Amino acid sequence: MDSYHILGINRKTDDSEVRRAYLELVKLFPAERYPEKFSRINEAYNTLKDEESRIRYYLFNQSPLITSPFEAVMDNFSMLKKRTPLSLDKMKVYLRKCAK
Repeated sequence: MDSYHILGINRKTDDSEVRRAYLELVKLFPAERYPEKFSRINEAYNTLKDEESRIRYYLFNQSPLITSPFEAVMDNFSMLKKRTPLSLDKMKVYLRKCAK
């Protein structure tokens, strides 16, 4: 299942909002009472908790909204409202980090 759907957030959510959504869900579904739900929430949070994790999710999750690694990286940078074009060198560094 889609990690964004599990956390109830959209693709433009930043790190702090991802964490806020996670903490709210953990309070509603504690591990002692809802172990399976808690596990899915925790896995979704770890998938989306920071920018690098989200890029890795875009690149390696077979999302129908993202059709290529290049599109995933460009989509992420456009969501962050970065106005400078992404250089090929920066993209190579990003892709290498994500592939580790």
